[in-house]
Amino acid sequence: MARDPLWRELPWDLRMGPSWFRERAEERGSVTAMYRLGLLHERGVSVERAPAKARDWYRRAAEKGHARAQFRLARLHQVGAGGPVDLRAAARWYDRAAGAGIGRAAYNLGVLTLRGVRGEPDPARAADLFRQAADAGIAAAWMSLGVLHRTGRGVAKDPVKAAAMLMRAADAGIPGAAEARDTVLAGLDPAQRRTAHRRAQHTDAP
Repeated sequence: MARDPLWRELPWDLRMGPSWFRERAEERGSVTAMYRLGLLHERGVSVERAPAKARDWYRRAAEKGHARAQFRLARLHQVGAGGPVDLRAAARWYDRAAGAGIGRAAYNLGVLTLRGVRGEPDPARAADLFRQAADAGIAAAWMSLGVLHRTGRGVAKDPVKAAAMLMRAADAGIPGAAEARDTVLAGLDPAQRRTAHRRAQHTDAP
């Protein structure tokens, strides 16, 4: 059991402790309190770390439409914390969280979709999800998109676009992106490289 190192900087409600949240969750039906209890149990803040209890509180909040609870619940299903790994359940909850605008949920769902967790691999759908995640500021999604455009899997094969996307990922420090970028750039002529650099620096999508 540990106190959050940023306790003094937390919003006042997060300092109130599990009993305060439990009263509001159980007696008042507060969805936010359910989510906060999930966080406390997942992280072991003010209570013993208990991923199974975290799953339960996240599930209660997720079923009531709390997007961040949906994301956290999906993550626990994906990694097998507090229960068995269940990638189908993870994909289902990521889908709902992504629909509510959680960029990381869209990215994680894209990865699972590319693996075919809910059926056959669907690279076109995965590309759409990666684009959604990239637009939401998830830099790793640029690398995933770049790889797809490099190979033409689920999208049009476009080495210039691939290079531009990989440049963005590399600039954000995504592991492996710099090496992938350099490999793609090595196969471009000077004019294509200039175009890729120009697209990478554009404020809109490459």
